[in-house]
Amino acid sequence: MVILVSLLGCSDDPAKAAPPTIAPVAVLDASPVRVVDERVYFSKGTSIGTRYEWDFGDDTSDEGPEVNHRFGAPGRYTVTLTALAEDGRSDTAYVTVAVVHLPLDPPPVVSGRLARDGARIFAALPDHDQVVIVEGEQVTARLAVCGGPRALSVAGGSLWVACRDDQLQRWSSQTLELELDLSLDWGSAPVAVLSGADGGAAFAGARGLVELDAAGTTLNTLDLADPGALAGTTETRWFSRFRSPDEGGVVSRVRDGAEADFLLVADPGPDSDTDARGLPNLLGALALRPDGRALAVGGTKANIERGLIRDGQAYTFETATRASLRLIDPDTGAALGRALFDNRDRVGALAFTPMGDQLIVVHHGAGVVDLLDPENLTRLGGFQDAGRGLDGVVSDGERVWVLASLDRELRVFSLSGANSEVELARISLADTEPLTAELLLGAQVFAGAADRRMSQDAYISCSSCHPDGGSDGRIWDFTDRGEGMRETQSLTAMPTNGPFHWSANFDEIQDFENAIRDHQAGSGFLDDAVYGEHQDPLGSSKAGLSVELDALTAWLASLPRPRSPFREADGRLTAAAERGRATFEAQLCGDCHGGVEYTDAGWNEDGSPILHDVGTLLPSSGQRAGGPLTGLRTPSLRGLFATSPYLHDGRAAELGTALREHGILLDVAAEADLVSFLLQIE
Repeated sequence: MVILVSLLGCSDDPAKAAPPTIAPVAVLDASPVRVVDERVYFSKGTSIGTRYEWDFGDDTSDEGPEVNHRFGAPGRYTVTLTALAEDGRSDTAYVTVAVVHLPLDPPPVVSGRLARDGARIFAALPDHDQVVIVEGEQVTARLAVCGGPRALSVAGGSLWVACRDDQLQRWSSQTLELELDLSLDWGSAPVAVLSGADGGAAFAGARGLVELDAAGTTLNTLDLADPGALAGTTETRWFSRFRSPDEGGVVSRVRDGAEADFLLVADPGPDSDTDARGLPNLLGALALRPDGRALAVGGTKANIERGLIRDGQAYTFETATRASLRLIDPDTGAALGRALFDNRDRVGALAFTPMGDQLIVVHHGAGVVDLLDPENLTRLGGFQDAGRGLDGVVSDGERVWVLASLDRELRVFSLSGANSEVELARISLADTEPLTAELLLGAQVFAGAADRRMSQDAYISCSSCHPDGGSDGRIWDFTDRGEGMRETQSLTAMPTNGPFHWSANFDEIQDFENAIRDHQAGSGFLDDAVYGEHQDPLGSSKAGLSVELDALTAWLASLPRPRSPFREADGRLTAAAERGRATFEAQLCGDCHGGVEYTDAGWNEDGSPILHDVGTLLPSSGQRAGGPLTGLRTPSLRGLFATSPYLHDGRAAELGTALREHGILLDVAAEADLVSFLLQIE
């Protein structure tokens, strides 16, 4: 196909030596995106001059009323036409041409909350147990799928759905009929799925990466830790590790049964109001560029080098955590670039346009969509106020569909035309609302980085360190907060009636108003005068003073407990865990970690919190609310399989180490059995 770029203009009589005139540039081809080494034709159109000079933006030029050019490398090129008159006067006009490598055929397959198959858009609604189908600006069908659908993938006429209730389903993307319904092993917890062209699939969950044929039979299984996202081609799959080791973020490639791991090192910073150091973490978004030559990896970056103990600097709201996006070579893992985001929280989803000329990045709590150059990750444009809980995005090159899960809406934006980057439609996805108004509000507050009451400049929300209520796996230096080195705890295993935090310095969830104001620079959810009267987190109660804080408290109490992947396939304890239970009781672990919650967290008769010093405190353990730290609140043992590292300062990478730090010394077999039991507590 030929591009004809016409630079239109008008003049009275060129013989009168009128000054050259050029109208605004018009690109007359339907697609301004061209392929490397493809011939592109340019014409002056009705522009007036006696001589025409062309600068193609790649250090080459030409002359004449009509020219053609081949661009030898991908990029965005500004082509300049200069029309000159005989007396030396000139006028100029410009047109931008995006040049890409030829996309793969078939295109890369992706996993996400949104999927596109021609004119159909598929959206997963986990709270509704539905996949909603949208065509045009209308909901045309609803699929009652497995419980908690959280990943979709479409290829070869198949729609695969992965659900948090340990189920996997295949639907026809054309007839919308259920073709295959698989019940997976207990605790499989699939978080991502990729459709294969032959009707098979690959899914990643707590039990590893599993490849299935069209009948649902397991072909291959690969052990992997804490998967975050999947992307792939017909021959190769890439997956990210959601929570990163301290050495760097991890992306793995699987090809012909062989695995290769790539390390994403920490951003060097420096810390400023527009950027900060940070370890790439919570890597829940992957997208393979359509040409297969670059892999985009999105999440957060955690500044684990900062703190009074670590480098002598206190955290600020700008220097703790913010968005992260890397571009790497999918064959070697070599770094190809990183995006610099200001006023952005966690990357919730990624997508390339079908030709690969733009990378679309949605930020989960900031409500912002960024359009980036796919080569150098510079910002080309974007959309503000795109909704709450952004966790899905697809594009056809002309439009962008963004899933605002916590608004229960699909937002549609324009990418083309003179007035691009405008909102075209908002499509309501929910027919009913399964959550109470209070619980839905609580979920919105939890993720609401864009809410100035939650944080200044949209860097941080509760979700930034507690994705889906879990843990980011990081150890933070909170010495400046009157504490010390602290490992992030999962919110799915909190004591029912407090106290909260390792040092029991909060007595109710509403006290997070203090953290919001003090550490996130949010304006808070309480009136300033009311906050002044209730500022002491161990003083008078904040409950009932803010609808939002009460809703947040209710939502956190509603979080489901995850299933342990270390149990038997049917959910029973293994034989080793049963032996470990007996050891647990014999070692009197239940004296502190007892009851159905596996913790004695609570209050003494005098109103003080129940604290214990089991010998794990160090000088780096810091203080409690600015005073002496005499002990720690007993953490629940529920969900230990998903909360490494262990101990209040995260110094125990393994549970066996944590046991020995507690003074529990066992032979190798007994320790292994006890660890097995601990990993199976739900």
